[in-house]
Amino acid sequence: MTDHAAAFRTFEEKLARFTDPAETGAALHELTQAVIGVRLFTLTAINMAAGHVRRVYTSHPEVYPLLGTKPIIIDDWFRSMQTDRTISAINTAAEMEGNFPDLTLIRSLGCDSSISIPVMAGNDLLGTINALDVEGQYPAEAIEKAADLIVPAVAVFLILRNHFEL
Repeated sequence: MTDHAAAFRTFEEKLARFTDPAETGAALHELTQAVIGVRLFTLTAINMAAGHVRRVYTSHPEVYPLLGTKPIIIDDWFRSMQTDRTISAINTAAEMEGNFPDLTLIRSLGCDSSISIPVMAGNDLLGTINALDVEGQYPAEAIEKAADLIVPAVAVFLILRNHFEL
């Protein structure tokens, strides 16, 4: 964390002083940019009891808007996030194939790698940080750094849960 201490202090100040809950998502976006780099950034809140997810922040509202909810798809990837808190990265254009129904749109934004960071508190999967960037952006070192974003993200998700009807 010391490599990015100034970015964490800036995040903390923005979190302490926000007037609109959406500012907390923007602050986490900026922190993520400083820590691991990101071109496309979204936060997805998870409501297990209701069985759905909802995008609660986006860096690109014109193509990834904050809309309604979508059903949770319980697959191996989701289970690994929920049970093992696995941060998953896809680092090549070839690996992206078949994993994203909107791959053409993602690639039009210059993204050929992704990282998904599960955010948990109290044994509850609050949501995920979803970051996408150029091919090769998220090697093993980036996954290690991405773990530093989890505690700040818990605060953001708890704030945004009070703002959005999940």
